[in-house]
Amino acid sequence: MPPATPLESAQPAITEPIGILGFGVEGASTCRYLLAQGFTDITVFDRKRPDALPAGVHYAGGDDAPAGYLAGLPAMRTVFRSAGVRPDLPAIAELLAAGGTLTSQTGLAFARAGRHRIIGVTGTVGKGTCCSLLEAMLQEAGIPARLGGNIGVPALDLADSLAPDEKLILELSSFQLSTLAQSPALAAVLRTTSEHLDWHPDRAEYWLHKSRLVSFQQSADAVTPGDVLTYCADAEGSAWIAGHSPARKLPFGAGAEIRLDADAVVWSKRGFRIPLAATRLTGAFNLENIAAAGSLALELGAEPRDILAAAMAFNGLEHRLELVRERAGLAFYNDSYATRPEAAIGAIKALAGKPTGLILGGSEKHADFAELAQTLAAAPHIRAVALIGQTAARLEAELRKAGLPHPDGAPALRPCESLEAAVAFLMDSVPQGALVLSPACASFGMFENYKERGKAFKRLVAGL
Repeated sequence: MPPATPLESAQPAITEPIGILGFGVEGASTCRYLLAQGFTDITVFDRKRPDALPAGVHYAGGDDAPAGYLAGLPAMRTVFRSAGVRPDLPAIAELLAAGGTLTSQTGLAFARAGRHRIIGVTGTVGKGTCCSLLEAMLQEAGIPARLGGNIGVPALDLADSLAPDEKLILELSSFQLSTLAQSPALAAVLRTTSEHLDWHPDRAEYWLHKSRLVSFQQSADAVTPGDVLTYCADAEGSAWIAGHSPARKLPFGAGAEIRLDADAVVWSKRGFRIPLAATRLTGAFNLENIAAAGSLALELGAEPRDILAAAMAFNGLEHRLELVRERAGLAFYNDSYATRPEAAIGAIKALAGKPTGLILGGSEKHADFAELAQTLAAAPHIRAVALIGQTAARLEAELRKAGLPHPDGAPALRPCESLEAAVAFLMDSVPQGALVLSPACASFGMFENYKERGKAFKRLVAGL
């Protein structure tokens, strides 16, 4: 078990001076909120000076700042930790020892909205699709809800303006959950393996931080019905995290209460099923997203007909195994959001039966590529693999270790210096079938983020 990280105040009393630790999307949102509430003594702590700070907000930053840019943090009375900042910094420990309060954008959103109005979703894969699908199901059922968190809209931007009957769906990463000391009444833990090992020292801490989502849930008693957790029973990490919750549990999986068949989700107690073929989603892995979203929607009062209608109409999200175009018998898929090996494995399996060219690689997060390499070695439909980015050499070594190329020379492997070169190589190698960008890696170095990488791929394909 990794050492415990500090937990933030569940009901933070915000006292000045206030520090905002990290000034990305969340930090800027927190700053806007504090200024709107009338706070004036605010300092931003960030190595990089923001392009624009609101008038009156102080800045402490730069590696050349006297005694380091965090030297003044312990003097703050309330500090908002942004999601990407490690919670075990010595300056945070000094803050707490001096009687200061640690909180976060997510923690304050919980306090403002109330845990009973929040549906929290975490996991390694599928969070964005699951949350968006749940939102669509609730809309179909006439149940008002808003969606935010890690998917794009900061939680605090929504939490303070909810209508009395609105729910708040939050996609939550391990970074956002690291110090959280409260849990939502309804939660989903999707397939959880390992991720962000450039930030977490090991898988154990990654799982521990994910478990904050459910560790503070409540069990039923004579007065309240208790909280609800649905989780992927087929994934070791998800089951481990679920074990930390006292809530009523709704497991989904091959042999679970909510059964995942090869081609459908089955709610046997409710007497209905959703075949994957009835939806517009590609890949059997999406059955897990349908199961989690559908189970939460049922708990919130949606009817099976609402859930089925929403699942059938849902188009999926951009950059998630998105069909870009078909040209001369070759289908181009943008799966740039696949920034981890498990996501790329899902794409590989989803395209089984089509001769496929695959683009792998990106920036280094120290992910384990062994299972990905073994999956490719056992996938006869993969005809060529283009390797790009910082991880190209490590991926090539892992693929060759798994026995690729096969004695017949397939799939062909080639390191490529650019996305354009990768597409050209794959089009020569796989004239008909599928060509998919599913990198299994983050994009930094070649692109600003996965969205920019996906857009670059789509522009390239559109211009063919």
